Amino acid sequence: MASTQSPNAKLTPSTTTWRENLSALKLGIAQVDVTPPVGIESGVWGASKVSRSEAVHIGLFVTVLAREDSSGKKSFIAGIDLCVLGCVECAENMLSQITSQLGIDKDQLLFSSSHSHSTPLPCIHRSKKDGHELVPDFIEQIIAGTVKACKEAAKNIADVDVTWAYGKCDLAVNRDLPCGSHEVVAFNPDIVADDTLAVGRVSDKNGKLVATIANYACHPTTLAWDNRAISPDYVGEAREIVQSTTKVPMLFLQGASGDLSPRNQYSGDTGLADKNGTNLGHSILATLASMQSPSTELRWQGIVESGALLGEWHEFPIQGSSVTSEKRLDVQVRVKEMKSIDQLREEWAGIDPGALEERIQRAVRLRIGYESGQMVTHPVWVWQWGDAFFVAQPGEAYSFLQTELRKRNPGRVIFVLNLTNYPGLFYLPTKSAYVAPAYQAWQTLLAPGALDAVIEGADAEIKKLIGGK
Repeated sequence: MASTQSPNAKLTPSTTTWRENLSALKLGIAQVDVTPPVGIESGVWGASKVSRSEAVHIGLFVTVLAREDSSGKKSFIAGIDLCVLGCVECAENMLSQITSQLGIDKDQLLFSSSHSHSTPLPCIHRSKKDGHELVPDFIEQIIAGTVKACKEAAKNIADVDVTWAYGKCDLAVNRDLPCGSHEVVAFNPDIVADDTLAVGRVSDKNGKLVATIANYACHPTTLAWDNRAISPDYVGEAREIVQSTTKVPMLFLQGASGDLSPRNQYSGDTGLADKNGTNLGHSILATLASMQSPSTELRWQGIVESGALLGEWHEFPIQGSSVTSEKRLDVQVRVKEMKSIDQLREEWAGIDPGALEERIQRAVRLRIGYESGQMVTHPVWVWQWGDAFFVAQPGEAYSFLQTELRKRNPGRVIFVLNLTNYPGLFYLPTKSAYVAPAYQAWQTLLAPGALDAVIEGADAEIKKLIGGK
C-alpha cells in the first residue's frame, strides 16, 4: 500500500541556507609576558601623588596573530597591554626596531595598545618621576618580547578555519557627562552606549580551538590615581577567564572607545578591575558558545509532523572565504587652531601642580610636527581576512566610528581598532563633542570632521573590496 505524504511536506522557507561569517586562512598565534619589574614608573594620571609602582596585579602580555599569504608573505596583528606607544619618537623607534628585526615593512604590522592606564608609559621624554630610570629597559623588553611573539606566531602558522560573530557586553557606558557649563569624563546615564563585541574563533582543520580574538570598546580606566599596581585593568581578568576556559591564547583589541568607559571606575581597588573583567570575559565565552561548528552552514531539511509543524536545519561542511587584502589609507584631516603653551598654562592656572605639569607635558609632546590649520595625513589600515575586516588607526576615535561602519556594512563582521601604530595620543571626537565642549575635543589636535573623514575613507575601501555592495 502506498504511503500518504503529508500535505505540508513540501513547505519551504524563502531562505534555505544560513551561515556565519567564515574564513579559511593560514594563521598562527603566540603570547609573551612583558611585565616590567615592580618599582617602575607606572600610570598616566595627573592626579596621582605616587609614580613608582608597588605591586603587580596581573601581568602584562603581548599577543600576536600572524598570517601568511599564498606567496609566503607574512603580516601580524599584535595586541599589547600598554596605555599608548609613548610619544611620536619613542613609538617610531619601537616600531622601526620591531619591523626591522622581523624583516617586514611597517604596514605589515598592526601594533595595538589595550589602553590600560595602569601600565608604564614607554617614553623616555616625559617628566622624570620616581621609577622613570627603569623605563628604557622596559622599552627594550617590549621590543624583544614583541619580536619573539611574532616569530613564534609565524612558526605556528597552519591552515585554520575562523568563525566571526558579534556578541554583546554591557560593561561600557557613555562617559561624556554634562555638568552645568562643563562636561566631565564620567558615566552619563542618559545615553545608551554601544555594547557590540566582535569575536573570532580560530580552529584547526580538525575543529580544535587554536585561538580567540576579541574586539571591544571600553576605556581601561577602572584603576586610577590611587592604584599602585601594574595592571592591564579589566583586560587582564577577561583574558584569564577566557584562556583558562578555552586553554588557548586570546588576542584582545581595544575598539573605538573615545567616549566609552566602565560605569564603575577611577578606583584603587584591583578587585573592581577583576569584576569588570569578569563581565567582559563571560561575554566573550557566551559569544563563542553561540557559534555553529567550525566551517559549517545550516541547510533546510524539511518538515516533521508533530504536535506542531517542526522544521529541521542541519549543519553541513563549507569552505570559508580565503580572500585577503591589507591596505593603508592616508586620510587627509585638518589640525584645529591651537592655543599656545603659555595660553594653556594661564587657562589651567590654579589646578593641582602635578596635574598641570602632566597636561603641559602631554601638550608639548603632542604638537611635534603639527601646526594650526594645516592639513595632515591620518593613517588608516583596512585589512580584509576572508569575511572579516580590521579597520585600525592610531587615535582615540569615538564609538561612532565602529557603529557607523557596521551599520553601513551589515553583511560582514568589522573589528575596529584604536591606538594602533604611532603614539595614538589624540582623540577623534564627533562634531557635537566640540560644541559641548568635551575633554576629548579640547585635548585633540584635530579639527571637527576628522572622524567623518576616517569613516568615509574606511567605508569606501570596504565597499571596494566587497564589490560595492
